[in-house]
Amino acid sequence: MKSKPKSQLPLIALTGATGFVGGRVLQMLLDQNYCVKALVRSKSNSNLLQSKNLNWVEGSLEDTSSLAALTLGADMVIHMAGLVTARTKDDYFRINSTAVGDLARIANEQNVKRFVYLSSITARKPKLSDYAASKRGGEGRFSRKLGKMKGVCVRAPAVIGAGDKATAPFYAFILKGYLPCPGGKNWRDRKIGIAYVDDLARFLIGPCLQGEHDGKTVSVATRASLTWPEFASECAKAVGKPVRPIPLPVSLLYMVASGTSVTKRVLGKGHLTLGKLQEFLYEDWSVSAKYQTDTSLQSILKATLLEDLS
Repeated sequence: MKSKPKSQLPLIALTGATGFVGGRVLQMLLDQNYCVKALVRSKSNSNLLQSKNLNWVEGSLEDTSSLAALTLGADMVIHMAGLVTARTKDDYFRINSTAVGDLARIANEQNVKRFVYLSSITARKPKLSDYAASKRGGEGRFSRKLGKMKGVCVRAPAVIGAGDKATAPFYAFILKGYLPCPGGKNWRDRKIGIAYVDDLARFLIGPCLQGEHDGKTVSVATRASLTWPEFASECAKAVGKPVRPIPLPVSLLYMVASGTSVTKRVLGKGHLTLGKLQEFLYEDWSVSAKYQTDTSLQSILKATLLEDLS
């Protein structure tokens, strides 16, 4: 991929292409005949998507030579890779903050024209957890290192869709008629925003890549605001049977999270750490309805929840 015909669409440098959202973004780019250079860790699964318009670049976000190889000749960057869970605060910041700044700086030096950065809605409240703080830190480094590039920061709310292994156990409970959710005071009033994975992917490679939101921090949503009881009701409609929200006692959640925090630091195992629990207990992760899509929530819930039954 040394050069591209003038008639061809821009060359996109992509990180996170093997992830849940990234896989959708990659496929959509290729379907639209973009040329793509995608960063992949060394010794990754050999069963990678292959295309005449796709070049896999082996490397790491922590290796500046890898970032230089990825961005060389690229017109635009879509950066989606990051750590959702990590052993230590330093691990979070090294990938979710420092590496973001390095990539933006190097992309600017390589004369990349536009940088689309996928962040997280948790960056709104950086004091809640090390993860949230690292995402806010990444946003700051991104904006400071843009240089002459155009750029947009997309704060993703909760992302759902078929094929997400991380949320599959959660969906299994829903199919049995239960929706586990964090309990505690006013648990019924907690709000979340939801983005269908394809809606998020289309937003990234559509209006964001085309420069409609340059200079902004935005969020796209399939449903901008839902309470847990409302979400349970929507799930019930999708599966055709009652789904009851089950508020889990906060005392129990703290006990589990305390133990998980230790095993995470020592063994690198577990997800519900104390930091993650603080994120789950936050009262309002809803987003602005300005960029809410027209996608039917029922259609995506049916596709997601009933995937394994079809």
